[in-house]
Amino acid sequence: MKKVGTMLGNIAMYFGVFYALLYLLRSTYNFEVTLSFAKFLSRNQAMFMAVLFTLITLVYLLIFRIKGWIWPHADNNLFRVAGFRRLSAPRVWLMVGMGLAGSLFSIGLIVIDDIAQLFPSVPALVDDLIKGDSAVYVIMGAGILGPTFEELLFRGLLFRELRKVMPVYVALVLQAAAYAYFQPSMALSVISIGSGIIYGSLYLRTRSLWAPILVQITAMSTIFLLKYAGFYAWYDKLNEGVLYFITAVCLMALIGGSIYVWRTSDQGHDWIRVAKARMADTPSAAPKGG
Repeated sequence: MKKVGTMLGNIAMYFGVFYALLYLLRSTYNFEVTLSFAKFLSRNQAMFMAVLFTLITLVYLLIFRIKGWIWPHADNNLFRVAGFRRLSAPRVWLMVGMGLAGSLFSIGLIVIDDIAQLFPSVPALVDDLIKGDSAVYVIMGAGILGPTFEELLFRGLLFRELRKVMPVYVALVLQAAAYAYFQPSMALSVISIGSGIIYGSLYLRTRSLWAPILVQITAMSTIFLLKYAGFYAWYDKLNEGVLYFITAVCLMALIGGSIYVWRTSDQGHDWIRVAKARMADTPSAAPKGG
C-alpha cells in the first residue's frame, strides 16, 4: 500500500508541476512587462511548447536534487532515473528508420483525402504549428524539445512509476492511455494509443529512453521539414492507391521494427526479472528505474 501511495504521489507531483507551469506561462498575458513575450509565444506555438517543457524539466531536476538531499539513498539524477542510456549504433539507425517510416505514415494521414476528412485535426495540428516566425522555432519546439519532453514524462517517469506496483503489460497500456488522454484531439488520441505502446515497448526492451526519443524527433522533425520543402504537394499528386500502399507499408515498418526490437533486445537480461526488481523498490533497483 505504501508503494502505491508513493507512486500516486510522484505521479501527482509530475503532473502538478506541468499544470502549475502551464498556468504560470499563460498568465504572462496578464502583465504589461511580459506582454510582448506572451505575444511572441502566441505567434509561435512551438516555442510555447519549448519554453514550457524546458521550465518543467528544470523543475523536475530541482525536485530530484531535493529528494536526494532528504533521502540520501534515492537517486537524485533525473536523467539516469528516466533511462537516458547509450544505444548501440545499429539501434540508433533502426530508431531513425522507424522515425522516417512514422513521418511518412503521418503524412499519408494528412494527404489522403478520405483519411484527412475523417481526422481533420491531424493536418490542422501541422498547419497550426508551422504558423510561426521561423522554421527554426518549429523544428526546435515541435520537432525536438516537445517529443523529448513527452518521452521523459510518459515513458521515463510515468511508465517507471506504474511498473513499480503493477504487471509490466498493464503499465504499458496505462501509460499509452495517459499519453493519448493528453493529446489535443480525439483523432490524435486514437493514434497515440498505438504510438504510446510502440514507444513504451521500445523503451522497455532497449532500457534506454533514447530509443523512443529518436523515433519521435525523427518523425516530427521530418514531418515539418517536408512540409516546408513542399513535399506534401508533390506527394499528394500520387495515385490514391499508391498513397494507401505506402502509408500501410510504413505502419507495418513501425510495428515490425518494434517486434524486432522486442525479440532481439534481451542482451542477457530477463525483462521479467528486471520488472520484479523494480517492484521490489529497493535502493539498488532505483537507479535502474528507467
